[in-house]
Amino acid sequence: MRLYKIKSLVKRDMTILKKSKVRFIESFYFPITTVLIWGLFSIYSKTFSLEAGMLVLAVNILWSFAYLAQSVTNVLIMEDVWSDSFKQVILTGVTQFEYLFARILVSIINSIVVLAIMLGMAYWLFDMSIIATNLAEILTLSAITIIGSVGLSVIISAMIIGLGREYAFLSWSAIQLFVFFSLPFIPLAAAPEALRYIAQVMPYTGVFEGARAIVTTGSLSPASVYTGFAIAIAYILISLPIYWKIFERARKNGNLVRLA
Repeated sequence: MRLYKIKSLVKRDMTILKKSKVRFIESFYFPITTVLIWGLFSIYSKTFSLEAGMLVLAVNILWSFAYLAQSVTNVLIMEDVWSDSFKQVILTGVTQFEYLFARILVSIINSIVVLAIMLGMAYWLFDMSIIATNLAEILTLSAITIIGSVGLSVIISAMIIGLGREYAFLSWSAIQLFVFFSLPFIPLAAAPEALRYIAQVMPYTGVFEGARAIVTTGSLSPASVYTGFAIAIAYILISLPIYWKIFERARKNGNLVRLA
């Protein structure tokens, strides 16, 4: 991959993010209000269950982080399609992986900035002390989340390229299903048997399980961390050849032109 191509695409996307009011609202307004809503709930819940409020707040922070880390990549691609600039970008000689990697990089930068803001708000406004005492564990869960979200964003990109622009809704809706099957608020043992099997291969199951463990016990299980990283990396390894194959097929059968 050519770094100067990726750099120019990143610069272009960052400019779009700064100037777009819609992107600003999606990237900052919703995550910040999420922290405020569930942070206030955590204050209220202290009267009957301190852990419940902190658990809900922690899970929602990671949920918002996962959503941004995945959706920004796919929405940036769709904005190229909607603005009819997708064809122009591809015609500049950018390869499919340079194009994808630039969007992933912008998504990671954007989501990390928002995560820092959300964690700062949770710590300073709502006394979420585990952020200070368990910072290494939280960063570990954040790393798993980014890797899993990147893999998911590549899969969704491939699906949109293969199926067409009318499937753009997958950019922001697919994450909801993956989070649901990752069981954000209940342990695997408490889930119906069918859901347990699905949850074991979801990219965020280990993340939410780890968040619950930090809140309740103050520590992470090494086994769950290794499993979380293994599943997240597996999504990357599976998604990249799928993306390449579908992109090449779309180029040959004309779907890429129709998408543009």
